[in-house]
Amino acid sequence: MRYHSTTGLSPAQTSELIARAWQVHAGRPPGQRYDFAMPFGHAVTLVLICARHNLPQQLAGDLFGVSQATVSRIWRYLLPIIGLVTTMDRTRLSDALNRGTVLIDGTPIPTGSRAGTGTRNVNAKHRKQALNIQVAAFRDGVLADVSLPVRGSRHDSRALEEVGWADQITAARTRRVTAVIADTAYVKHTRLAPRPKKNKAPRTEDDRQWNRRIASMRAPVERTIALLKQWKILATGYRGRLTELPSIIHMITNLEFYRLTG
Repeated sequence: MRYHSTTGLSPAQTSELIARAWQVHAGRPPGQRYDFAMPFGHAVTLVLICARHNLPQQLAGDLFGVSQATVSRIWRYLLPIIGLVTTMDRTRLSDALNRGTVLIDGTPIPTGSRAGTGTRNVNAKHRKQALNIQVAAFRDGVLADVSLPVRGSRHDSRALEEVGWADQITAARTRRVTAVIADTAYVKHTRLAPRPKKNKAPRTEDDRQWNRRIASMRAPVERTIALLKQWKILATGYRGRLTELPSIIHMITNLEFYRLTG
């Protein structure tokens, strides 16, 4: 199996992940352990493939020779375990802010049209229902942190405040330990952002040069988001329960840090 393209991890990383997950699974009391109908390693691989390629559970079941219901039970059982055993590989925004310049941008996680959500999850810019996450990266494009999701209709600046990142950025700026670079949505939180037009007047040459420099410096965070969304469940439309999406984002964020540190 070509693990890099299939699961997103190298063979060694996949084996290590299976071993970590098995320790948690085996350490649970008998009544809390799921009785797997397939080898444990295959079950972990199934979850990775579903996340990496956003496979329908029926298709995943056909590939592994089990029913859709079994895939669903395996997914819900292993989801928190994989998120737990990869937590040690993750960094947080507070740590990143102490290390140097941080780039920040928001991105939508498409959820498909959902009845009952009204317009609260409609992302006006992308014209689709989604949840919004904030992504932080270093200047070399290495992932620094991913926030909790907020409703898709939230402006990036408001989302930054709701997830608690705005306060962390303000505290770091007060200590003068770092710089934060972002787009025009974040002008409230950082001076290192493109300069918007004033009263519809043409931008000055100085403003245009400044915006080009900021755009060039911001490019790595766009690449970081693109790499994060190679886990297609975050990019091509999440089909499951919305209440489970925060846990899925947590697991995939931890897996991406695990992949990068392996």
